Amino acid sequence: MTSALGLNEHHQTTVINYMRFARYQRGQRLRAVDACFEDLKDSRLIDETFTVDEVTEMLDGLVSVVRGEVESELINTAHTNVLLLRQVFQQAEKWHLKLQADISELENRELLEQIADFEDAEFAGAKRDTEFSVLGSSKLEPLNEAGGSALLHMEINRLKEENDTLKDRLKQVESKAIGFQQEKKSAQLRPGENKTTVRIETRSD
Repeated sequence: MTSALGLNEHHQTTVINYMRFARYQRGQRLRAVDACFEDLKDSRLIDETFTVDEVTEMLDGLVSVVRGEVESELINTAHTNVLLLRQVFQQAEKWHLKLQADISELENRELLEQIADFEDAEFAGAKRDTEFSVLGSSKLEPLNEAGGSALLHMEINRLKEENDTLKDRLKQVESKAIGFQQEKKSAQLRPGENKTTVRIETRSD
């Protein structure tokens, strides 16, 4: 049964857990940006009047701090996504699967809006910086060795053995073909051995 995201229930739960983690990280970063402004107000906005140069200096310093916070968050988000993809790919490679991703879909505005609507509906009324504790210490569960997974593993091993057998047979056929060509070439180099001598005798009465 597919969910609102077009995934089964197990996968959608994993997506929700990741969104919860991302919301927590986003909330933490926003609090850090707010702290940058608070620090400026507490440390620099003491006098009642400021010159243009002083205001410019304060704004330049604030821009630098906020830019550093935002850049740090963007880098951390990218690295977090890579770690998530790494977990999924490692699990797929265990079963000899090759997954593909359509990177162009990451800029699909319609799909992004659907995800945003899903997040709003899923976390309605929840605070971003207090959600991560619900996630706890859950880890990526290994694929179940029983049932269908075990059968899949057995089928993969059978196909690998069959492939190895076909490779051995192909090598044998190629070896015989090469030997046949060599024998044929040797026979062509000795034409005299294959000729039959015919002797005609004449009798006189």
